[in-house]
Amino acid sequence: MKQFLLAALAVFSCCSNDIFAQVKLDGVYAGCEFSPSPIFGGGMNRRDVAVMFRPDGTFNDVLNRADWQTNVSGKYTVNNNEVNLKYTKSSSVYTITKYGSLSNYAHELFKLQGNVIPAGYYSFISAMGGGGAAYGTTYVGALSTQGLNFDGQGHFSNSRYSGSVVAGENVGGGSSSSKDGRGTYKINKGVLTLTYTDGHTELHSFFCDMGGKTRMAVVDGRVFFVDNNDQATNNDVKPSTTAKNAQEGAPANTGNTAVPDGKTLLLKANAIHGGDKLNALKTARLTGSVSGLKVVELIDITNSKVRVEVWKNSKPVSVQQTEGNTGWQWSSGNKSDLPANSVAEVKTALYTGVIGLRKSLLDQMQIVNTQKIANNNMYTVQCKLNGNEYVFAVNDKNQLMAYGYKVGDKTLFSMLSDLRPVQGITIPYHEATTSGQQKLNIQYDSMDVNPVLDEQSWAVPAGN
Repeated sequence: MKQFLLAALAVFSCCSNDIFAQVKLDGVYAGCEFSPSPIFGGGMNRRDVAVMFRPDGTFNDVLNRADWQTNVSGKYTVNNNEVNLKYTKSSSVYTITKYGSLSNYAHELFKLQGNVIPAGYYSFISAMGGGGAAYGTTYVGALSTQGLNFDGQGHFSNSRYSGSVVAGENVGGGSSSSKDGRGTYKINKGVLTLTYTDGHTELHSFFCDMGGKTRMAVVDGRVFFVDNNDQATNNDVKPSTTAKNAQEGAPANTGNTAVPDGKTLLLKANAIHGGDKLNALKTARLTGSVSGLKVVELIDITNSKVRVEVWKNSKPVSVQQTEGNTGWQWSSGNKSDLPANSVAEVKTALYTGVIGLRKSLLDQMQIVNTQKIANNNMYTVQCKLNGNEYVFAVNDKNQLMAYGYKVGDKTLFSMLSDLRPVQGITIPYHEATTSGQQKLNIQYDSMDVNPVLDEQSWAVPAGN
C-alpha cells in the first residue's frame, strides 16, 4: 500500500578534515541518495553515489570499472565553497559543509580513505521484484546479500547468498543458493587485493571511513554498511538474519493444485481492508518518514492525480506531481517536466497496495495467474492492466501482506505489516520495500480519508 517516489535524501554521518580553503579536492567522497515512491503503491529507491576527485581537476564516479584509477567522468571546479561537477551533457553542484562533506538537495557525500580497513563485517543487500508475464514468470520477491568480514590482521572471509520466491504460469515456490570464501587481503591507495585459499585473487576498489555513528565502505562503487552489533573478533562471516531465515525456510516448488480463484481472493481482501468504505475512497492524504525526512502524499482517485512532497527542516525540498499522463517536478525553487517513465511510476499509487483492492479497479484487471506459496499460507495473484503487471500477496486471513509491480523496465516488491484501521479502512503502517538495488523501511504516521484537496494543495511551492 504505499509508495514514496521522489528525490529525498539520506545522510550518513562521518567526519573529515575541513576543506573550505581548498581549491582542489583529492580523494573519494561517497553517500546514498534515497527516492521515496508514492506512499500507496511503491517503495524506496536507493542510489549509491561515489566520486573520486583528483587534484588535476578531473573526477571519476564509476568505481566499478577496471580502469577506475584513470577513468575521467568529467571536470570539476571549487569556488566559494561550491563544487561544480561538469559532465559531457550535464552538471551538478555541491556545497562544502563545515564538516568537510559535500551536500546538495538530494544527498550528502563524506570523505573516505583507502589505506586502512577497520575490523568489522561489511554487508550489502539487494532485493527487488522482477520477471513478469512477458517472461513467463513473476518474481514476487528476490534477495541477494554479500558480506565481507575483515579481522584487522590481514585475513578476510566473505559470503554470498541469493534466494527468490516466484509466482508464474506453472511455477510456484522459490530457490536459494549460497557461496562462501576466505583468505588474506591487502589494501593500498584504494586497491583491495583478496587472495583466496585456493590461490586465485580478486582486485576491487575499496574506500571506507574510520569511525562514526554509521560506518560504511564503498566497494566497486557500492555502499556497504558495517554491522555495529557484531565487531569482528575472528574470521567467521556472520550472514544477515534475512538471508539466514530465507536460506533455512526457502519454499519448495509447488503446483497449481487446489488454488482458489484469483479474483475471489482479491475480493475477499477488499472486504477485509474496508469493503464499501475502501470502494468509496476518493481522496487521501498520507504522511510518513524515511531516514529522517518527512514525506506527504496526496491522492485524488477521481481526477487521477498524485502528489508527493519531501520535507527537510520544516521546508519542502522536492515535489513530484502527476495529473493523467503528464506531470512536473520541483526542487530547490526549480520546476521542470516530469519524465514519462517517472509519471508512469508515480501513477502506480492509484493501482497498487490497498488502494489497488478497490472493486472498481479489480473489475478492470485481467487475472493472469494465481499461485500458492508453499509453507507460507499465502497466495499470489498476478494481474495486468493497461500493459502493466501487478502482483498481490494475500495470507490465509485475506489480508494483503505484500505487493509488486512491473511498469516498463521498473520493478518493485514490498512487504507490509502493522495493519491498523483508519476510518473503516485497514492500512499497513510499516513497509519494507525493495526497488532497484536496495531494501529500505518506511514508517507511516497518519492517513486522512477523503480530505478536501483544494487548488492550493496542488500548487507549485513558493520558491525557497
